[in-house]
Amino acid sequence: MEKRHKKTLPLTLNFGSACAKIGFIAILFIPLILTVRYAVPRVVEHDPFQVAKRIEKKWPNELTRIYSIVKLNRPGIADKEAWNVSTAIFDECAMRNLDPMLVLAVIKVESGFRNHALSPMGARGIMQIMPETGKFLSEELLRVGGFEARTFTPDHLDDPVLNIKLGVYYLDGLKRQFRNLQLALLAYNFGPGEIQNRLDNNIHFSKEYAAAVLNAYREFKKARAPLF
Repeated sequence: MEKRHKKTLPLTLNFGSACAKIGFIAILFIPLILTVRYAVPRVVEHDPFQVAKRIEKKWPNELTRIYSIVKLNRPGIADKEAWNVSTAIFDECAMRNLDPMLVLAVIKVESGFRNHALSPMGARGIMQIMPETGKFLSEELLRVGGFEARTFTPDHLDDPVLNIKLGVYYLDGLKRQFRNLQLALLAYNFGPGEIQNRLDNNIHFSKEYAAAVLNAYREFKKARAPLF
């Protein structure tokens, strides 16, 4: 009878042991590899820093700055609404060649970024527009916010996107009319007819409102990085 080589068994055991070790290591590390490969980063919905960081490559830096100011001045606002407001400001200012930081300053002084703000005089919304002024502006723009100008009602001014469209258009027109930022801001607050009448008749008027807006404007202009 042929004798089996004595080294066969140890070699088989060694090979089997090595395979067992490799299999054990694979069992340990494959789940980790799969987790790293397929895991989707979880972003906390109300963390503005994480949200902005996630989309900073998609959106311009200026829009991210606008968003950060909106969130800072109205912390309870939902992220989706904050982005809608920020995008409206960004788009309308680009169209009218206005500085978004100026519009943000007007919003801060007028409503504190509250969509449903209502003044004792009846001005409504985030940029505090009087209903008759809103109707006039919407008629000039013909179609605003997805509805015909003839269907305009004061309640429409509670829509922040529409309110921003009208407010930016109005402010741009006042800048062109008065050719002076301070006077344009005063006209936004008191009405262009009132300011023009006081200018024509050399009647004194307070410049406190314009000063408040310009102070907020300088504050926002200094904030070069996102304000989180």
